[in-house]
Amino acid sequence: MRSRLLSLSSAATAVIGLLLHGALHATSIPAPGVLLPTLGGEHRMHLHCKGSGHPTVILDAGLGGDSLEWVRVQGKLAESTRVCAYDRGGLGWSDAASGPRTAGRMASDLYRLLNSSVERGPFVLVGHSFSAYTLRIFARRYPAEVAGMVLVDPSHEEQVLRFYEATGVNIAPSNSRGQVYYRPELPPNLPEELIRTAQRLLITDLRVTTTRNELLGFRTSAAQVASAPAMPNVPLLILSRGSNAWPQNERGLIMETLWRELHEDLAERAPMGELRIVPGSGHHIHLEQPESVIDGIQSVMEQVLLRERMAGEPTLRRSEIR
Repeated sequence: MRSRLLSLSSAATAVIGLLLHGALHATSIPAPGVLLPTLGGEHRMHLHCKGSGHPTVILDAGLGGDSLEWVRVQGKLAESTRVCAYDRGGLGWSDAASGPRTAGRMASDLYRLLNSSVERGPFVLVGHSFSAYTLRIFARRYPAEVAGMVLVDPSHEEQVLRFYEATGVNIAPSNSRGQVYYRPELPPNLPEELIRTAQRLLITDLRVTTTRNELLGFRTSAAQVASAPAMPNVPLLILSRGSNAWPQNERGLIMETLWRELHEDLAERAPMGELRIVPGSGHHIHLEQPESVIDGIQSVMEQVLLRERMAGEPTLRRSEIR
C-alpha cells in the first residue's frame, strides 16, 4: 500500500486522529492464507500460497503494504507454479512484530516464517519498492535459499542521499524519533471485490503504527543493505516504471532521472542482473501492468530451471534452520 510523509499541519493531525479513532482490527477479517508462528514464537505471520510447481515464488509488498497487492500477479502465476504472498509483521493479517521495523529484522522474520511452513526452497523472491531492501538482505544472508529475484520498481540504498544532494528533497525521516504523518491510500487497480477488505486493513491501529515504524527505520534499512555481503550469483531482474511518478517540474524530472540511474546501478552490480523498463507504468507495476511482472518472473524461473538442468540435478529441498 502507498503511504506519504506529510508536513506538520492541523489538518493532517486531524485526519490521523480520525483514522485512529475509527480503526478496525485485522483479525476480524478472515485471512485468505494461514497464520504461522515464526520459529522462536515471537509472533504469527500470514502466508497465502496457491498453485503447485517449482521453483516456489515469494511475493513481498512495498512499504506499509500487504499481500492483497499481489492478487493480479499471484492468481495467474499460480497456474504454472507455487506462489506465496506474505505479510510482514504488523501488516495485513500478521501479528505485531517485536523489535525495530528494519530490513535486517524483516529478512530474519521471513527466514523464520519459511522454515515454519511446508514450503520448499530455494525460492524466487519478488519484491516491490521498499521490500527490495528486505529481499536483498535475505539473499545475501541465506544464499542457499534463493534461486532468483525480481525487484519491481525497487528502492536503492543510496536514494535518500542522492535525492537530497541533487534536489534538497528529504524522502525519509532523519532519525528514528522523527515525526511521521501517515495518509493511507489504496494502491491503484485493485479488483473491485477486494477494495472493501483492503480499506479495512489499511486503517487498523497496527497498520498505521507499523507503517510509521517502517518509515522511521528507512535510513537504517538502507544502511543495512549497503553493509550486507555480496549478492549471490543468481538471476536478478529489475523492472523499472516507464512513467514519471514524481511531480512534473524540474525537481521531479531530476528525481526521475536519478531513479532510473539507481535501477541501472542495481542491475549492473548484480552478477546476473538485467534491467527492463515497463512503458506506461507507474510505481505499482504489479497492479498497473501485472502481465509485465508475470512475464518477468517467468523469465527468471526459466533461467533457474535451465541452470538446474545444466547442473544435472534439481535444487528442490526442505529448508532447515542453520
